[in-house]
Amino acid sequence: MTQVWQIAAGEPGRNYTPLFIKHDVMFLGPGRYGPYSDDVYRALIDKRLWSGQKISTIRQFATKVKRGDIVLLRNGKQVLSIGVVAEKEYEYNETFDDVLGWDLQHTRRVIWQDLTCELKQIQNRSPLYGNIRGPMSMFTSVKKPQILNQIDHLFDRCRTRPLKPMPGKLPDPLTLEELGEELFSKGLSNKAVDKVILAIQRQRRLAKWYDEYGKESVRPREHEGVAHMILPLLLALGWSEQLLAVEWHKIDLAAFSGTPTTEENCCLVCEAKGLERALEGKVFDQAVKYADGLKPNNCKKILLTDGIRLYLYQRKENGKWKQSPDGYLNIRLIRTNHIAPADTNAVDIIMALTPAGINRVSINTEL
Repeated sequence: MTQVWQIAAGEPGRNYTPLFIKHDVMFLGPGRYGPYSDDVYRALIDKRLWSGQKISTIRQFATKVKRGDIVLLRNGKQVLSIGVVAEKEYEYNETFDDVLGWDLQHTRRVIWQDLTCELKQIQNRSPLYGNIRGPMSMFTSVKKPQILNQIDHLFDRCRTRPLKPMPGKLPDPLTLEELGEELFSKGLSNKAVDKVILAIQRQRRLAKWYDEYGKESVRPREHEGVAHMILPLLLALGWSEQLLAVEWHKIDLAAFSGTPTTEENCCLVCEAKGLERALEGKVFDQAVKYADGLKPNNCKKILLTDGIRLYLYQRKENGKWKQSPDGYLNIRLIRTNHIAPADTNAVDIIMALTPAGINRVSINTEL
């Protein structure tokens, strides 16, 4: 009997489906601890860094999947594609060390099939995962007859073919020294560069502490992330306390082009979430609602953040908001390009978050 697995390509607020399909791959995390081995990953359970269930999921992914197995690709409760596992074995691939902020280096090659129409028709009649409540495992075997009986006729239609190419190698993360040189070359003063580097060092140190000790006490919440991680960075970039308002008109953080700090002068709306929370989808929609609710509406930029990852969105000339971020920064891995969001330069977003940068039309314009 064919073994069937299901994998979540993220969730509605962070969708990896395009990468899965484009590169005939599936990936899983956390991968920051290196290639899977029993000794290394089981020790994480003893240290209470990850649950036994999470580590078991990675172990299955790395050791139990075989050539010819069937994989259901889902986002939320919707199955978007069906694939067949290729000949290649489990691989630890550093290319996926930062996918929308998540470390997902555990990889398998899967030949994804073009069965979109058939899957939509089936799920329009009866959602495959419609009766499942609560959180679902990121990767697990599929045994339920009510799921398999609806789609097993599609398995015979799965065909092998040459694998699509994997993404090219990304630039290495910048060291803090290299980052400082990049910022200085774009016009940031020596004094400001030193302040920004110090702020990022403190962000990294605090992020590591949250990773090890914060989860036990459910920290940090969004307000703490703003206070301890985002405000210090913005102050280092040249903002004054007078032009940064916390919890203003229900907005987590608002920045102003000048005083008085009225709706007319609001130039940036920041929506924050807790550490490692998805930052797209509903979070973006909430930020748009706040920005568009300002009267008169002069706000041109939206910042989404969990304290470690920052996404900067820009209003288009027609007044609508771009649906994909123009800028992305992961303070743990500062790069000049990313696999997702693609073609985003972390140096550019840092420059765009200066008071002068916020009021420019494009974050890609050098200051």
